Amino acid sequence: VHELPVRVYYEDTDAGGIVYHASYIRFAERGRTEMLRDNGIDHAQMFKETGAGFAVASIKVDYRQPARLDELLTVRSWISRIGGASMDM
Repeated sequence: VHELPVRVYYEDTDAGGIVYHASYIRFAERGRTEMLRDNGIDHAQMFKETGAGFAVASIKVDYRQPARLDELLTVRSWISRIGGASMDM
């Protein structure tokens, strides 16, 4: 399991200081990208060298509790399945 600390900034929140629902997707993408980078997979270099890249085909989100302005979150990422041309993270 890869862990990435993410600070909640003003731009991530609504007028009440609660994280806007779409911001969680950005946090997850950062976690996924850094997990791959830490395992030797650099998106930009991979695309430059091979022309291949990752495409997100599906996202499922369960919102359990709100995050708020200035909180430090931990984004946990892992690979749960690797297929022939796809993977679940």
